[in-house]
Amino acid sequence: MSNLKKSLRTLRFKELFSLSIASGGFVGFLPVCPGTFGALEGAVIFWFFKDFPLLNQTFLTICLSILGILTASWSKPLFNKEDPDEIVIDEIAGMWFSLIGKTNLWEFILGFVLFRVIDITKPFPLKRLESLPSGTGIMADDIAGGILTNALLIVIKLFKPV
Repeated sequence: MSNLKKSLRTLRFKELFSLSIASGGFVGFLPVCPGTFGALEGAVIFWFFKDFPLLNQTFLTICLSILGILTASWSKPLFNKEDPDEIVIDEIAGMWFSLIGKTNLWEFILGFVLFRVIDITKPFPLKRLESLPSGTGIMADDIAGGILTNALLIVIKLFKPV
């Protein structure tokens, strides 16, 4: 379990709760591509909210982001890393920002691909957001990447051939 200092049996409830949310239900502990699987998990979960009104989607996404900042902040001390791979709530929230207002499968697929490219390459100034303190730094670059992805999807939809 990476550099996790305590076994799951000795974690206090707050730590275990935080770790389970921050790791996307422990998806973050997958041995390969935890960020990609976290983003995929986010897209699959958001699919169930695709028919909600835009305001509700936005509200849920903001609530998830606040929960993500808190749980990432509480979970981060369990690891000896600045941005632990095991914490994937940032990818889930970023994916949700990418998909606000999107309703069809092609938008979800393109949103997933664009978000992962942006998340991995971290174009300027997204990389600088990682320097924010604690859970805010873990979450901010992915939230901004999700917003950028959503904007790109809007532009692509505006200019697609009829």
